[in-house]
Amino acid sequence: MKVCYLILAHNNFVHLERLLKALDDEYAASFYIHIDKKVKIKPTLVESKAIIISSSFDIRWGTFSMVEATLALLSHGLNNSPEADYYILLSGVDYPIRSRQYLGKLLSRGKEYIDIAPAPIYHKPMDRFCYYYFNYDRRNLIYYNPKFLLEVILKKIHVKRKIPFKLYAGTQWFALTKDCVKYILKTVEEDKRYINFFSHSLVPDEAFFQTIIGNSPFADNTATSLVYTDWNVPVPPAIIKEKHIRYLEENDGFQTEYGYCRPYFARKFEDNSELIIRNIEKRLRD
Repeated sequence: MKVCYLILAHNNFVHLERLLKALDDEYAASFYIHIDKKVKIKPTLVESKAIIISSSFDIRWGTFSMVEATLALLSHGLNNSPEADYYILLSGVDYPIRSRQYLGKLLSRGKEYIDIAPAPIYHKPMDRFCYYYFNYDRRNLIYYNPKFLLEVILKKIHVKRKIPFKLYAGTQWFALTKDCVKYILKTVEEDKRYINFFSHSLVPDEAFFQTIIGNSPFADNTATSLVYTDWNVPVPPAIIKEKHIRYLEENDGFQTEYGYCRPYFARKFEDNSELIIRNIEKRLRD
C-alpha cells in the first residue's frame, strides 16, 4: 500500500517538518505541498523529500481558490506518483495520532475516506449554493467592496441559481483511491458544470469533491474522513491539547453526522506544539 500525501500549508512550517517526518514511513510514496501565494518566504523543508509544487494560489476563505489548489495537488500527485494507491489531502497543521499499522489496516479496506452527505446538512445550508458568491477577502471584509454589495443586491431581489446536479457536502480533508482521483480529474476536465457552478458558491471546498463523488460509481464505497477535529471552541478548530490526548486514549472513534469516524490524523497543531507531539508519540502511536 503506497500513499501520496497532498498538503495545503500557509504557516507553522516548523510543525510542517514534524508532520513530514512522522509520515515518512513504508507507506509514503511521495509528498507534494501547496504553499499559499501570500507566503513571502517559502519553507526550506530540511531533510525532507517533499516537493513544493509550482502552482500557487492566493487562498481566500470561502472561495473557489481552495478547490483550485486541491485540484492542482491532485493533478500533480497523479501525474508524478502514479504508483500510489491512495492520495491523502491534509493540512500542514495535521499530525498522525495512531500507529503506522493502524493506517495500513484502514486503507486495506479500499474505501473512499471523505465526509459526505446530501445537502443541506448542519452548518452547510442551501444558501451557500442557491445564491451568487464572488472571490474577495471575506475575513477582512470592507463593506463597500463592490463584489460584496453585488452579492447583497442579488440576494435582496431573490436572484437564485439553478443547481445542475444533486448536491453533497462534508468536510474538506480526504483519503481517496487512485481510481477515484482519476475519475474526479476526468470529470472536471469533461464536465464544466462543476467548476462553473462551484466557482460562485460559498465554501465550495466542502461540497465540490463530495458532489462529484456523490454522483459517481464511488458513492456507495465511502467512509468517514480520517481526521479528528474539535469544533467546540469559540474560534474553531481547537488547538490540540492534553484533554484531546486523553479523549483519544479512551476512544478509538466517535459518531459524527457522516457516520462513525476512526481517525488517523488530528488537527490542528502549531509550531509550539512540540510537547503535545511528544505525548502523542508516547501515548497514542507506540
